[in-house]
Amino acid sequence: MNHRGHPKNPKRRADLPLDVLAAAFIAASAEEAPDLAKQLGALKADSMRELGGVLGRLDMRGRGELDAHERLLARRVLTRLHRPSADSLAMTNKILDYLDLNMSALIEEDELELCVQIIELFCRAESDNDTLTLKELEMLYAVLRHLDKDGNGQLDPLERVALHQGLGNPEAFLAEHKAFNPHLRRVLAAR
Repeated sequence: MNHRGHPKNPKRRADLPLDVLAAAFIAASAEEAPDLAKQLGALKADSMRELGGVLGRLDMRGRGELDAHERLLARRVLTRLHRPSADSLAMTNKILDYLDLNMSALIEEDELELCVQIIELFCRAESDNDTLTLKELEMLYAVLRHLDKDGNGQLDPLERVALHQGLGNPEAFLAEHKAFNPHLRRVLAAR
């Protein structure tokens, strides 16, 4: 383990028990969040692997299951997805890659706060509800890609400053990206 309690040689994603993690989360959520459990229980096998990828980022102890607190954190992200699917969960995984600020493969609580804050902004980017459609997830990913000026797949300190400043005035931030962000313009033109 390193100084943060993370494995020095983490397992490859293909070797992780993501399906088991997803099934355990759904079973526990049946009582804790029945509506979410019902939506997630209807997912197909490929979607379960993506769901496991999202959940695995919150398994701070690396035990292959989430405790009650970790499940609560997971629900803060998952309840924001409008009709979870393989595509929306895969896009959520890509977004979490950018928001994993220390590149630990885990979303820690401070990173989760930023994640929830930006997700809440994009929930209303193209709709009037509190959930993210696939298009809104794609828009969020396009903004994160644009903020990543050096293209290294993570938000460096100066890039995070730009994100935090944008979140201070979300309407102007989104309007600016719609006008000048080529990644976002491609997403908006595609639909």
